[in-house]
Amino acid sequence: MEHISLASGSSYFRSPGAATAAAISSLQAGKTFYGPTEGTPELRQAICNLYKSDGLSVRPEQVLITPGSKQALFNLFTILLCQGDEVVVPTPAWFGFHELMKYSKGMLVPLPTQLSEHYTLTPEALRKNLNSRSRILLLTNPGNPTGRVYTKQELEALLEVTNEFPNLYILSDEIYDRVTYSRPFTSLLSCKGAKEEKILLINGFSKSFAMSGWRLGYMLGPEEVIKKCIDFQGSTLAGVSVFLQDAALATIEKQDQALPPMLEVLAQNRQLMQEGLDEIQKVKYYTPDGAYYYFPDFSHHLNRETPSGETIITSVDLCRYLRESHNLELVPGDYFGAPGHARMSFAIETPRLQEAMQRLKEGLGALH
Repeated sequence: MEHISLASGSSYFRSPGAATAAAISSLQAGKTFYGPTEGTPELRQAICNLYKSDGLSVRPEQVLITPGSKQALFNLFTILLCQGDEVVVPTPAWFGFHELMKYSKGMLVPLPTQLSEHYTLTPEALRKNLNSRSRILLLTNPGNPTGRVYTKQELEALLEVTNEFPNLYILSDEIYDRVTYSRPFTSLLSCKGAKEEKILLINGFSKSFAMSGWRLGYMLGPEEVIKKCIDFQGSTLAGVSVFLQDAALATIEKQDQALPPMLEVLAQNRQLMQEGLDEIQKVKYYTPDGAYYYFPDFSHHLNRETPSGETIITSVDLCRYLRESHNLELVPGDYFGAPGHARMSFAIETPRLQEAMQRLKEGLGALH
């Protein structure tokens, strides 16, 4: 039986042809030298233009090109956090935040949200979790693993709270911003009450443009913070390869060719996965507004026995059972701060997704 993974954080699509062609052309032109740490002027300006199309006025000096968005986060954690500082993260949240914090002076403070409340983060809950030690509020929009997209009204209500804390930075991880379905995406910086000197946007090309292996990310924020991050990156990783940045530039310029075909497939697969989950007894889920994951609650199927007599206690046990017995890979919800759940990507080939949903139904149906 072929192994099928719904656990990947990247999609199966090929990178845009414009990116590949631009990288090859750049290499053939001999662009294999050190580039500027902050990124090429052309790419930084192109990123500014993306936000200008949304009515925002941003300057290249506010942009830093990074080797992936994870490195952008690490740069900021290193620059902004002192011993004892708190990073408040609404959960369920990407497990990578926890891993990055292992190498930081700060500490992660989970702020739980619930499936039963559609993963809504209320201003009241946020206020209760902020204090004088809170240094960063880390939002992910659209959410990973939930697929939740914050509305503009929700973001503006949260900003009313954060503006009460003058030492607080807000990091908005918007890496899935172009992968949306039923709800429009709003960048935090475009909201009423957004203070430019306290907001940092994290983004990149891995998710929206199927370029995970290219390691292309960026941050956009106040010049003072960006300068410190440039100094840190210059002392450690230096700049992103110029030929990769040329590929990113070409991707932005040709985005209208790359995005629609991928989004069409993802929308179809989203519907297919939803139909598959609906066929399984007592599985609860939130239909994602963005990104390419479902994050179902499989609690009803815990504390049961497999055909071989093993008792399934946790979602880690459940995922191991599905992997070993049905060659189906999911990511346990425990890793995201949501025991009993599991993350399932629908960014795979449609026939393999159909087979995966059949295996999931059979695997859960075999528990007793």
